[in-house]
Amino acid sequence: MELRHLRYFVAVAEELNFTRAAEKLHTSQPSLSSQIKDLENCIGVPLLTRNNRQVMLTRAGEVFFLQAINILEQAEQAKFQARKAMEEQTQLVIGFVPCAEVNILPDVLPLLRLHQPATHIELMSIITTRQEEKLLKREIDLGFMRHPIVSEQLDYRVVYREPLVVVMPVDHRLSQEQQLTPEQLNGENFISTDPAHSGELYQMVEKYLAASRSKPNRVQAATNILVTMNLVGMGLGISIVPRYVCHFQSSNVVFRPLPANAPQIELLMAWHKENSSRSLACLIELITGRSADFK
Repeated sequence: MELRHLRYFVAVAEELNFTRAAEKLHTSQPSLSSQIKDLENCIGVPLLTRNNRQVMLTRAGEVFFLQAINILEQAEQAKFQARKAMEEQTQLVIGFVPCAEVNILPDVLPLLRLHQPATHIELMSIITTRQEEKLLKREIDLGFMRHPIVSEQLDYRVVYREPLVVVMPVDHRLSQEQQLTPEQLNGENFISTDPAHSGELYQMVEKYLAASRSKPNRVQAATNILVTMNLVGMGLGISIVPRYVCHFQSSNVVFRPLPANAPQIELLMAWHKENSSRSLACLIELITGRSADFK
């Protein structure tokens, strides 16, 4: 018994007419009749009764019809799952925050394409606070994100550390300074980051300023770096941001370093511990091998 026997039988059982069933299957009626006869011989009982006027299912045929449909559906599902597994094996979805877009991806993606030319790479810009959920749901394979990572189902490595810098309007009175201390920010209008979007950056800046007893005047919280840059460029205040933001230099703002003892913020690459993708393993290995170049 083969799947084609089941398909032929199901077509006849649904149409209860050999001519229409043969047309549906794009075969001849004699060939269809021969296939049904072979199936009945294999099973050992008649499945259909037929005469010149009608075709009917026997009791055995009714039972077999339901089982045949289930078998054909399972066969289709098996094909779908097999193809899906192959697609997942050759697809890599990477979530990232802007720091990775600037400092990591330009270096490692060409290498990954060289080592895994058949892998389809999809890039998704995702804020830090949403990446853990997407990793757990297996919606992304690798996330470039900030602390914190809570779930024990995820593994991660630090791939990049960078200092924080002050960004201010180009005509700000402090723009003449070559370096700024946190004390100099006391009382200044300040654009903070939104903790719901920025991960550890908000708490890091808060602790750093508090340790120096510096109390800027917080006028607004920005949901992302571009919003921060726009607000600063409009002259609404100053801010403290990771150094990679200097790549987004504009004529409206300037950047100034903080003292050497200022905190550094870490960029992580994180993945689900049960993700066995070969492309993912290759990417992790490539990044690990080049991590010294990033720091």
